[in-house]
Amino acid sequence: MKRREFLKSGSVLLTAGTTVMRTSPVSAAPQGRQFRPAPPIKMPEKQRLIDLHVHPLFTLEKTSAKPEFPPLLGNSSRADGVSQTNISWDQFRSDMNQVEKAVILHVARDDGRIGNDNIAAIARRWPEKLVPFGSVNPLYPNALEEFQRMIKELGFKGCKMSPVYQKFHAMDPSACRIYAQAQEWGVPVMFHTATAQAPDVPLRYADPIPFDDVAYAFPRLKIIMAHWGHPWQREVTMVARKHPNVYIDISANFYHPWALYNALITAIEWNQTEKLFFATDYPVATANEQIEGLRKLNRFAQGGNPRIPDEVIEGIIHRDSLSSLGIDA
Repeated sequence: MKRREFLKSGSVLLTAGTTVMRTSPVSAAPQGRQFRPAPPIKMPEKQRLIDLHVHPLFTLEKTSAKPEFPPLLGNSSRADGVSQTNISWDQFRSDMNQVEKAVILHVARDDGRIGNDNIAAIARRWPEKLVPFGSVNPLYPNALEEFQRMIKELGFKGCKMSPVYQKFHAMDPSACRIYAQAQEWGVPVMFHTATAQAPDVPLRYADPIPFDDVAYAFPRLKIIMAHWGHPWQREVTMVARKHPNVYIDISANFYHPWALYNALITAIEWNQTEKLFFATDYPVATANEQIEGLRKLNRFAQGGNPRIPDEVIEGIIHRDSLSSLGIDA
């Protein structure tokens, strides 16, 4: 019924600027809204174990090195301890046997060429396991050329960028030229969207909200917001909710268990659990540590706190993130 016809029907009575709803006659058919509940959360049909965030911090020699550990400080990556930083090739292979596929990556501190060549050399050593992501710093004049080289010549499957460590705003024009090329070629871009330890990095560039503008400006660009933007997991979840091509990697969260528990409750309440991808930030954590941390979260489900469904936790662990990102690996 059009508005004019509705007013003429007498369903509303306008008097002295006040709207009064008339009650329906007794003989009228009952009116009421209909509601269709959301389907239950299901496990992924194809179950895989893919680590979407691995830093291969080693050289390619096979000799095992004496473990080196950084000091445990107030700004350390993990409050519960420190991880070895000088992984050998043998140790890396042993740890990566825990997963079916591992995305190896780095963050370019210069134009990215040296780091990209190192990632390519490592990936060639174990092509059936490793999925290479490169990196460029958009503030370097040759960043676009290096991005094109790593995709076309090195065969990389994605790109990692870090506004907070590389010190650029997410919508900086120099970065947008990379996004435009990535969107055209269907290359996913992962962003470090979380806090950082180094005193000289500007936390304003860690804010996840500007990626709402990135996703709106480049709607076909597949975006991975790394580390769930901790401690801004709620904001990252809202950005992912708005944009179908924005996803979340959960690395670097399980050792902040209360925060992760609450983040998962938020994702459930806003129906975003299928956007969550398994990742470890290796060598800061291993796949087995991450799985154990996820499965222990329901220790908080007491005293009236809701339980995280097993389908959510196991869905994160076994989700085929590579297929969701359009990566053939």
